Amino acid sequence: MPSEVRSIRICSLLASSGIAVAALSAALTACGSGASTVASPPELPSPSASTAAGPVPGNGTIPVPEGTAAPEGAELPADIAKAAADFAAAWASHDARPGKDAAYTAAGKRAAAYASPDLGASISTPRPSTNTVWQRWTTEKTTVTATVVKVSVPDGAPAPTDTTALARVVYRLTTAPEKGQPTVETKQVALQLDYSDGRWRVIALPYA
Repeated sequence: MPSEVRSIRICSLLASSGIAVAALSAALTACGSGASTVASPPELPSPSASTAAGPVPGNGTIPVPEGTAAPEGAELPADIAKAAADFAAAWASHDARPGKDAAYTAAGKRAAAYASPDLGASISTPRPSTNTVWQRWTTEKTTVTATVVKVSVPDGAPAPTDTTALARVVYRLTTAPEKGQPTVETKQVALQLDYSDGRWRVIALPYA
């Protein structure tokens, strides 16, 4: 595993009184040739309306918070950052070894513990697009481990409020078959969180 994570650069937005959602979406999908992409585990699209049994909450179904942009690279409060990190690590990690995960959806079911009921149900729904990679992983007895590197406010996004927040989670994804060399990638995902019932939950993957 590399000792240093390569620099992730998301194109900055110029915002004054508000944020253009389309511009923010473009920023979160990482402008520039050297940027990582907003994505789920390798060779698979992020859950979206095109691959899910139904629309993933946040893909046009949940309004994205708007407001004055937070300073570039701004950190999130610890409780929000932990909720976002816990979700991302569970959502992107799989264990296809015998006796471990029974299906690709096991990761979504684990991540549902950190999500709203609607999002939890959506990411736990089987998708035909995952069948091929899951078959390969089970054959190769592969583990896929997401290690969170950084959680911050996405560039151009508003600062969190008492009840809502946007987060960008950068994570290192290690895909390790039982035999052969593991592959390591740096990925990131944008999350939308709400505070309710005394805790922060992920309610959407706004730009998945």
